[in-house]
Amino acid sequence: MKNKILLVVSILFLAGCAAPSNVQKIDKLEAVGEDPRIVLMPPDVRYYLMTAGGVAEPHEEWTTAAQQNFSTAVTAHATSIGADLRLIDKDDLSDDEVRYETLHSAVGNTLLTHHFGMFKLPAKGDNFDWSLGPGIASIGRQHDADYALFVHYRDYQASGGRVAFAILAAAAGVGVPMGSESGFASLVDLKSGDIVWFNRVIAGSGELRDPDGARTAVDRLLADIPTSQGSGIPE
Repeated sequence: MKNKILLVVSILFLAGCAAPSNVQKIDKLEAVGEDPRIVLMPPDVRYYLMTAGGVAEPHEEWTTAAQQNFSTAVTAHATSIGADLRLIDKDDLSDDEVRYETLHSAVGNTLLTHHFGMFKLPAKGDNFDWSLGPGIASIGRQHDADYALFVHYRDYQASGGRVAFAILAAAAGVGVPMGSESGFASLVDLKSGDIVWFNRVIAGSGELRDPDGARTAVDRLLADIPTSQGSGIPE
């Protein structure tokens, strides 16, 4: 029984290790005007509480705090790398912007499965060729921007009842999911709709409900995002 409980502890420890995966098609941002401008679409960040029975219940308070901390951290990150970033208010989205947020989540999850995952698409192979379509140029015109940054992030926190159940299940030799944390971000060229940079993080990227944790998560999620000077963030 002692060994089984130690196994649970080991799994929880390993879940805290970050595993970023970055793909980019460009090394430097380009602009129609003087400097390239990026618009940050409202971050699609959501928190859930896993009950003892494994039901994921949306947690509005955690989600609101995480979204606010994330937006603040992205603004600070953009300043640190000299990027011209404009935030779009989630309460002021057009119908087109709402549709593209939904489309990005679908394309991003498909990309995780068929580019990073085992199920490669024969037509693409290892080529990174993903797009939200040229229609997204309307967002560029509306906000006088060259690129759009989309973010998708999900965090499932185990309740006390879930943790207790997992320990009992482990003693009986049964593994029980204890929650998960993952996210991805895409930089989209608003002229073509092409995804020109993509990064994902899983487990331990940072606690978005805490301002300091949000800064850590953003630094990892946006690591090596292209700028007008080139890729990377200052050390």
